[in-house]
Amino acid sequence: MIKRVISSIFILVIVCLTIYFFGATGCVGLIFFVGLLTQWEFYKLLQKVGQRPLIATGILCGIALMFGSFCSGGPNSAMLSCPELLYISISVVVIQTLLSHSLEMSKDCIISTITGIICVPFMFCFFISLFHEMLYHNLSNSHYICTLFWMILVTKCCDIGGMFVGKYFGRHKLAVNFSPQKTVEGLFGGIIFSNCVGIIVLSLCRQWLPSKLGPGNAIILSTLLAIFSLVGDLAESVIKRLANEKDSGDIFPGIGGIFDLTDSLLFSVPLGVICLKYFIL
Repeated sequence: MIKRVISSIFILVIVCLTIYFFGATGCVGLIFFVGLLTQWEFYKLLQKVGQRPLIATGILCGIALMFGSFCSGGPNSAMLSCPELLYISISVVVIQTLLSHSLEMSKDCIISTITGIICVPFMFCFFISLFHEMLYHNLSNSHYICTLFWMILVTKCCDIGGMFVGKYFGRHKLAVNFSPQKTVEGLFGGIIFSNCVGIIVLSLCRQWLPSKLGPGNAIILSTLLAIFSLVGDLAESVIKRLANEKDSGDIFPGIGGIFDLTDSLLFSVPLGVICLKYFIL
């Protein structure tokens, strides 16, 4: 537990220093870097499961996706959009596999490589696209940073609240085949903790968050973020159990790898960006 706290403080310091010195551009760069490391660990776990992902090709496609997502913002942009780049990426993987591998390897190469592209860099494109949504609605870089930070904080607080409530009050198993330690009580505890933190941060940072993100919307959005954080968490748990690994890496003592840190964000933040775009901004 002490190692986890120290690692969490270290990560928070790195994020704050990056934002302080480099602003929104530094925030996007950090997202870019974390996304690629997450994809690398994702592929390494798939290899331990017995899959054969084309790691170099997948990561190059991930770079193209996230870079294209950042550069394609704005109505006059000549860059390819993220869906167009995803189509090209999938085509490249299929063509490379068909040309260079045997029939029995083709299935594992294609499925595992494309899964890594969609589940990691494509999802991280939503983190970056929020930057352009904020600019489109005449909101500042501070709004982008604080809104993204709010969503990430709410998501991670579900992990924290669920862990503590599940440890002391958990009685009913939630997904015993995928993650035996998760309980129904822990899920509800995580949602409540996320709601509380979301409202508190909203009240403290009102001027740096979208004006339409009031208490009611904040509770609905934080609940959805908490629920969908579980989707990413369980998805990683499935892969780790198949690979017989406790963690995706050992970069952060007490936490594990980058993927252990970002798993709950892969499905929650994209949903948050969609909700903000169509219902709140």
